[in-house]
Amino acid sequence: MRATVKERLDAARAEVARLEREAALASCAEAGHTWESLGGAHCGCEDGHCSVPVLTCTRCGGCDYGENAEAAETRRQCQERAAP
Repeated sequence: MRATVKERLDAARAEVARLEREAALASCAEAGHTWESLGGAHCGCEDGHCSVPVLTCTRCGGCDYGENAEAAETRRQCQERAAP
């Protein structure tokens, strides 16, 4: 006999609750970092006008030292502007 919509919904809610408990106890390597802005760092371009965000994790205290997607895009744009 197939489960009713209510039974399937209850089972799905129970699974979500289980996964939320698991994620709360998981390490950042398993669940992903919770990034927060720590400040900025020099982009590395020659004119010295650009900066990239530096992020720190609120869960584990890890730092990306300016190696993140937004920083990569900023560096790419700097290279485009510098190209002849």
